[in-house]
Amino acid sequence: MDFIQVIQKLLPVMGVALIVGLMALGIVFMAYRLYRKRGGKRIIKLWQFIASFSLMGWLIMVMMLTTFSRGANFDGWVNLELFSGYVSAWNQWSLSEFQLIIFNMLMFAPLGFLLPLLGMKTRGFKSIFIISLMITIGIETFQMVTGRGIFELDDILHNTLGSLAGYGLMSAILDIRQQKRISLKAMFRAFCIPLTFVLLFTGALIMYSSQELGNLAIRPATSQKMNEVNVTLDTKLPDHAEPVALYRSFEIHNMEYAKQMVSLLSDHFQLQQRGHISIDGFNRIWNLYDSGGTDYTFNYNVNSGNWSLAPDQYATNSMQEEVLEEKGTTYGKWLSQHGLLPKEAEFSTQNEDTVRWDLHMTNSEMSTEQRDFDHGMIIIVPAAEGLIPQDLFYAMNKNKYIRTVDVSSPAQAYEEVLRGNFYMYNDLQKGDNLIVKSYELTYTYDSKGYYQPVYQFEGTVNGEEWSTLIPALKN
Repeated sequence: MDFIQVIQKLLPVMGVALIVGLMALGIVFMAYRLYRKRGGKRIIKLWQFIASFSLMGWLIMVMMLTTFSRGANFDGWVNLELFSGYVSAWNQWSLSEFQLIIFNMLMFAPLGFLLPLLGMKTRGFKSIFIISLMITIGIETFQMVTGRGIFELDDILHNTLGSLAGYGLMSAILDIRQQKRISLKAMFRAFCIPLTFVLLFTGALIMYSSQELGNLAIRPATSQKMNEVNVTLDTKLPDHAEPVALYRSFEIHNMEYAKQMVSLLSDHFQLQQRGHISIDGFNRIWNLYDSGGTDYTFNYNVNSGNWSLAPDQYATNSMQEEVLEEKGTTYGKWLSQHGLLPKEAEFSTQNEDTVRWDLHMTNSEMSTEQRDFDHGMIIIVPAAEGLIPQDLFYAMNKNKYIRTVDVSSPAQAYEEVLRGNFYMYNDLQKGDNLIVKSYELTYTYDSKGYYQPVYQFEGTVNGEEWSTLIPALKN
């Protein structure tokens, strides 16, 4: 989810927050008037009322965004691994992961910014820190108890830092207003936290740019706790491995390539773009429409290089084999004309409504044959009328041979399994039985488009099928 999507999600909530905040402010104001009429001497200034109203609205929006807008799908999940979000963002080299870190801080910045306006008791660093920490712990606990989110230590850290950043800015403003001059101390207080993260992300960018290969999303942000898991090896693992081929696809993490495909489709099918490019995880999404007002979605997956085009309202139509083959010939000529269809790809029809082209190499061939190759599939569901298909899925990557590389042996890779250095959606639990039955050297793309060799281990966990990928390249 990108920042624009967050704002779009907030817009419906802001109305509710405004109404509830005004009601709360009205109740507080009436209580204050009654207090003053009965001889109360404490004076609450207008800006304190405004700060209170703003904080009430902020809290409502945060709760709606982080809790009430979600379903109860997490069932008490807890992540106490500090900095796991940074590890995940680095491994995936994901813009959305970095945005999530920044958003979690920005979301709490209003808290620290507004609290000093309530009075002198909430102007000290200690008070702001304790209040911010307790509020974010309360929200994380509520998410865990209701199953509407994960209790994450990283969220507590970023929320608290965000609030302290807001406090630093307000504290600097108050100091400048009081001293009637801009001091170095005030400026440092205002920008020390934002500047720290600018330097942190800049350092990460420099490190990433300086390395040849990209990062692997298959690496876990947190390790499995294997000390109480029963692991059985039910296959033989060689302790030696021959060098294998390394490839690269320039369609991976390449927004220029995606824009070229959007331009090609728009020109050929007479489509126009509506709005901005949105981000959803690894997906980059374009909203398009034709002359008749029909909406289409173009989706580019940066991690795989695959892209698709489909109308928002999907409908398929069965066709005679001859008609289907004729449409396949038409689409095939267009794909070939633009260098998108390898000559070796095998054409076929399926389900009386789909044409496709397939071209695959075995893992053994990829590891030993040191040559460029195309690999993947193209699937098109033609429309009964018109040129624009009901669905177009393009997953045909051009892989350029780079060089041979040394890899770890299967036995060495298995040691990573024993250490718990692999990804699982649902973590292993105490008493689980993991049986490793087979392995295979295969390939996966990294964040720079290199087709890296990895070992795929397969087996069962408590009788259910299990598989994982372990990086094979030697460090």
